[in-house]
Amino acid sequence: MTRKNTLKTLPIDTEYRVVGLDLAKSDVSVAAIPIDDNTLSLVDRMNYADLLEWAEKISPTLFAMEPCNGFSLLCLQLESLGHEVKVISGATVSMWINTHLSGQKTDLNDAIALARLAISDAELTPIGHKTITEIRIQTVQAVRQQLITQRTKSLVSFKGLAQQWGIPCSAGHRNLKKLREAVEAKVDLISKPVAESLLSLLDAVKSLDYQIGQLDKTLQELVMSNQQGRLIQTVLGVGTQISARIITVVGNVNRFESPRALVAYVGLAPRNIITGHKNAPKKKSSNAPDLSHKGQGKISRRGDKLLRSLVIQGAACLYMQYCKNQLPQCQLKRWLKKQIDSGKPYGKIIVSLAAKLIRIVWAVLRYGEEFNIQKAGMSRSMWGDMAPKSPISEEVSAG
Repeated sequence: MTRKNTLKTLPIDTEYRVVGLDLAKSDVSVAAIPIDDNTLSLVDRMNYADLLEWAEKISPTLFAMEPCNGFSLLCLQLESLGHEVKVISGATVSMWINTHLSGQKTDLNDAIALARLAISDAELTPIGHKTITEIRIQTVQAVRQQLITQRTKSLVSFKGLAQQWGIPCSAGHRNLKKLREAVEAKVDLISKPVAESLLSLLDAVKSLDYQIGQLDKTLQELVMSNQQGRLIQTVLGVGTQISARIITVVGNVNRFESPRALVAYVGLAPRNIITGHKNAPKKKSSNAPDLSHKGQGKISRRGDKLLRSLVIQGAACLYMQYCKNQLPQCQLKRWLKKQIDSGKPYGKIIVSLAAKLIRIVWAVLRYGEEFNIQKAGMSRSMWGDMAPKSPISEEVSAG
């Protein structure tokens, strides 16, 4: 169907099998397939108000869309009207267009691909949308990350300009009072207007420090008001930032059948590169096992970059506690000792520990128990034997 055959609106008395939506900033492209006919009905542009008004009047159907900015709120609105929603990744849509539409990627073709994929590919794994609570947490954390970036840029800019005037600023030095005194000591050379412009950067850093502190308090309140967040916070090495990111990125942990599935989702599982040939193990100077002959290389680094970075930082803090002998005797401490004794490099130990933390988070959420350090590091089968058979609470499942 060409653009000249598109409609301005869709009839409300027709029952639709699926409706594909390609989301834009202020409007959507629509491709609808009726139940009694496989012919596509296309709308080139429909604003969100008209879409929701039309969706309210038609019979319950399936809506398919990509995970664009703002898709979660639209999914919640459509579900409140009695419709079913299926979110399909953009990579899957692109592959369908390359195969069936000769790579002609337009808004209408995206909507067509979404409609076709939603009803033809039964094995397609949909993407879950976020709840209102998760959107709130994600918004606060995103604003916090933006302010941290601004603070870092302001401080780095100040140090570069100050060194131009012979004011030493060592790496990691962040005492705003001493930096201000160093500038004021050379005000005769710099001149007062130039010194004030330099000090304005320090004022910006101080203001950003306060704003970030306020956001930390807000984020802590949001996390602690969530059942999932309260459970995750009990895990050793996991704080507010990691908990908030897990809530927004992972969502309902029950969609992951095993802890390894969650580890792979975060991007901490080894990348598998396997061909028809069996590679011989490489000789290594350390006693650490080499799994390259099994096709396991470096970690995949897929999934959310911020979550992976935060979990690795948490693992590094946990490793520091072990080195200072601040961890009690437990299975996790014995596991760490075994990793170190095997000669495994520091970086690999930290990544392995980060993956271990993700597995522990999966177990805590799956069984609905608070973290118990005596169980940390145990196998999944032992967790299953020790955990109660009752399912996780409805509030956690809904998260």
